[in-house]
Amino acid sequence: MESLLITHEFSDANLDQKYSNRHLELRSEEFISHIHGYEQWLRVLGYAASTVYNFPAYLRAFLFFLENKNVLKLSKVKYNYVKQFFAYLSQKVSEQTGKPLSRNYQLNHLNALKRFSRYLLECHGIFLDCTATVIRKMVSERTWLTKTQIESLYYSCNSGSSGVMNRAILSVYYGLGLRRSEGIALDIDDIQVSNGVVYIRKGKNSKERYVPMNDSVQRDIGKYISQVRKILLNGTNHKEDKALFISERGQRITGNAVYERLQHLARSADISLPLSLHSLRHSIATHLLNAGMRLENISIFLGHSSLESTQIYTHLIHQK
Repeated sequence: MESLLITHEFSDANLDQKYSNRHLELRSEEFISHIHGYEQWLRVLGYAASTVYNFPAYLRAFLFFLENKNVLKLSKVKYNYVKQFFAYLSQKVSEQTGKPLSRNYQLNHLNALKRFSRYLLECHGIFLDCTATVIRKMVSERTWLTKTQIESLYYSCNSGSSGVMNRAILSVYYGLGLRRSEGIALDIDDIQVSNGVVYIRKGKNSKERYVPMNDSVQRDIGKYISQVRKILLNGTNHKEDKALFISERGQRITGNAVYERLQHLARSADISLPLSLHSLRHSIATHLLNAGMRLENISIFLGHSSLESTQIYTHLIHQK
């Protein structure tokens, strides 16, 4: 059995230092051309702005990794190199936290490569194998919280402006089960209180949908809009009138800012699990399934294009 251990040339300190830089310098003109083509392809197909921005950077890291092996053409890429890249990621330590890279972060790289392989096949007739189960097993693991842990997150929200906003954020990502990019992209007009729904204008693969709000979600979002959002807008010169969630500068809040708020709540609630905004989405899906909701209805609620994506939650229940 071939070893997944990284050879010395891949674990070089210079590679670790450069890897953390979004602007990795590539030598191969072919690689550079594919980076630009891939980004344009994502944009034309209507992927979320965060995907268009991040996926080419994840791809750049892989291509930089190849160049350190003196591989400058895709025709020279072997499947073993793909596995070695993910083995490298699994061993790498984050410079910010001093801990191993999260599985979600590694999975983002895998998803970026899978989209890239589709781009190569559709646009250039080139096949790049990065879909094997062995790679997904190396990086995939879904985290979901119990109802008690979710309640602890809500209890950790204080009664001040920050706490009111945090409750609204929890309601969007847990109560509505939205993806990270979907929540960030919400506009104030998307909250249709009279109809009791939230309009997702641009979900995954540019799909639109409506997500129902229960009384608790309506209350939390409504309180944020009437008490906090209005103050944030009035206190800034650079106003983002459309965005639902805005920063103290009056601009649409970023995904990283929302993520940091979740981490703060998790620490206050004494939850040590590796959480992401997607963890809240996994949690509501699992809780709905436990409560007896049909898998087909959960799939519609989450905006999944097929039941295959939703069926993972049946496995999660048995694993917990």
